[in-house]
Amino acid sequence: MKTTLSLLICYMLSISLSWSQTADYSFKESYDLATPAKLKISSSDGNIEVAPGNTKKAEVLYIVTRNNKLLKIDRKELEKELTITVVQTGNSLEINVVYPKTEMFNKKNLPQVNFKITVPKETSCDLQTSDGNVSLSGLSSNQQCKTSDGNVAISSVMGDVIGRTSDGNISVKQITGTVEARTSDGNIVAEDIKGNTQSVTSDGNIALSQVSGDITISTSDGDISFNNVSGSVKASSSDGNIRGNILELKKSLAVRTSDGNISITIPDRLGLDLDIKGESLDVALTNFSGTSEEKYIHGKINGGGIPVSLASDGNISLNYK
Repeated sequence: MKTTLSLLICYMLSISLSWSQTADYSFKESYDLATPAKLKISSSDGNIEVAPGNTKKAEVLYIVTRNNKLLKIDRKELEKELTITVVQTGNSLEINVVYPKTEMFNKKNLPQVNFKITVPKETSCDLQTSDGNVSLSGLSSNQQCKTSDGNVAISSVMGDVIGRTSDGNISVKQITGTVEARTSDGNIVAEDIKGNTQSVTSDGNIALSQVSGDITISTSDGDISFNNVSGSVKASSSDGNIRGNILELKKSLAVRTSDGNISITIPDRLGLDLDIKGESLDVALTNFSGTSEEKYIHGKINGGGIPVSLASDGNISLNYK
């Protein structure tokens, strides 16, 4: 599922704008939470959105729909068709939605429960749904967002972040902490990340910008780009092009694609240990010692130092800036 970057950005914009509008909802509930707080939502059908509020309360809007139409019902009426368990103790709130076991045809007639929730800024979330989108922004703690059929969007978080989906796109932006983003069929966009970052998809493109830390990027069918990153980089694709520029290279650079081209720009005057293999090579070898052939380079630049390994069945270009 390869969605263009512009469509993904439009999706993200629509989510951010939704918080500035008055939400129409079926019913709402409020809970007092001590901080730092914990929120856990588990559902199997519906969207989940979480943002910071102005109080030490969790306000939960239940947006219940059937056939895409909002239902004006209360909690008691909803529980005639679904099981909803809410446990609130001290600084913790857990909501679990369980759908009855039924045939797929009959399931379409069940109500869909979506959540819009505001929580204290110091809240750690564990959000899970199996058929819907998950979005979270503006919190200062570790966060985990998972869905098996939908998009994940996480932004403006001070803490470690995990975003996973098996069929959808992932966007992570403005994160101070480590990031793990995984999807098996979708694109990944990561911007303004201060921490180690791991981005993995099996069918989609990956784009990183302004990321600092140890960076691991992998796709089995798609292109990879990274711009203005700092740290170490390990990137691989089995069917796609890889391009990027590194502002500060630390530890190592390892880039591989079995069917595509590689174009990388790194800082000038570094000590490098080169191991480069490709169909054609465009690599400047100033102050070089070692072996340089048409399709293979192995040796040291400026006395050696940082390992640089590039491999492709296509063209390889290594530039210095």
